[in-house]
Amino acid sequence: MRERSARRENLERWFFFIAIAFLLLLTGMLIARYKIFPYRLLDDAIKGAGAAAVQVGIIRNTDTGTGASDGERSSSASGVTRHDPQFAFNGYTLYSAGSGEEALLIDMDGRTVHRWSLTWNAIRDQYAAERDLPKLETSWRSVYLYPDGDLLVTVQGEDVTPYGLATLKLDKDSKLLWANFERAHHDAVVAEDGRIYTLAQEIRKSRVADLQTIDPPLLEDFVLVLSPEGRTLHRLSVMDAFTGTPHASAVDRLVKGSDWKGDYFHVNAIEPYDSRNPVEVIRKEQVLISIRNMDALATMDLATGKIVWLVNGSWFRQHDPDITEGKIMLFDNRGDFARGARSRVLEFDPQTLEITWQADVGDGYDLYSGWGASQQPLANGNVLINEAVPARLLELTRDGTPVWEFFAPGRDESGRFAAPILEARRYAPDHLEFQFNGG
Repeated sequence: MRERSARRENLERWFFFIAIAFLLLLTGMLIARYKIFPYRLLDDAIKGAGAAAVQVGIIRNTDTGTGASDGERSSSASGVTRHDPQFAFNGYTLYSAGSGEEALLIDMDGRTVHRWSLTWNAIRDQYAAERDLPKLETSWRSVYLYPDGDLLVTVQGEDVTPYGLATLKLDKDSKLLWANFERAHHDAVVAEDGRIYTLAQEIRKSRVADLQTIDPPLLEDFVLVLSPEGRTLHRLSVMDAFTGTPHASAVDRLVKGSDWKGDYFHVNAIEPYDSRNPVEVIRKEQVLISIRNMDALATMDLATGKIVWLVNGSWFRQHDPDITEGKIMLFDNRGDFARGARSRVLEFDPQTLEITWQADVGDGYDLYSGWGASQQPLANGNVLINEAVPARLLELTRDGTPVWEFFAPGRDESGRFAAPILEARRYAPDHLEFQFNGG
């Protein structure tokens, strides 16, 4: 009798828990369906976490050896592993290391000749009286070197949304000259007139006019133009730039096609107009931007704040469009479907979309960087490729011959994973007019 009573109590307990679970499920469905309290609080938290994951690339599967995961290297190589002085473009290479808040300038033998470093904590201390800056782990994403040794930097936070934090200018001795806290992220470029073009972001909680399919909150990107002294001149929403244009429908298709956790666009590069290197699709007072999640390049007019040209090509999750002799070159992160959605560097005619050049690196130099990465057309016709993960720089001739290769030395505790190279640029020796500090 006592045994039967205990069995009944257990059954009643199980039925009680099942009923509670069912009611919670039903309540959750009703909250989601009719967006009643606490839908907004939960949705904001989920989107914030999702956007933080999206910013580093949803798919993390890259290698320089079969079966390796993101950033893993099948070889323990570091430093310069190949150098053909006869064909390589001689100069100094600047790169930002994902392992810390620093930028390194190396020579053609891979030796560090100059180093810049400034911690976010030091910046927080310097601005403590003016701003309550968050305490975060940060990294330097984009770096640009002036001839006198001044360095332009965009700073991003780790595991936080928005992840953009600031644009900094340092002198050759790493002294902070100025800081702009417009939450800059990814790219920073200095135009021929000295103005600085970068990207900013913030959380938007209101709907976008004429884009009713987008459910806020969302991570909104901005085109940011700064004076040479770091003062904000323009701050234009990329989302608003689509409204009232023939390209607004592309946003609707993007939103319907995938769940981007609030990071709908993920703009990752900007290229201003340059009269010394013109291209048909960018006019004066216009900029070219890369919208990763749309697999698109677009031209924004700074006077109207609107998108005036938009194109999708054969690339997928692209980075770093560069203008070169009337064409556009970009890093196609996952668009080489003939080789299992691996990476390639493409050059194409922006009017016809004809591919006019593609990096063909051959056996042993296969390209893959699931996120990040860039390339730089060099003055001698070669192309410097930054394979962000697993932290490799590769210089190719136009016929695909590797003439210089460098692996960053930073590794994690296991020794298997490399800290990424977040950006790299080659500078000719006569461009640099400052005394190196030896690193």
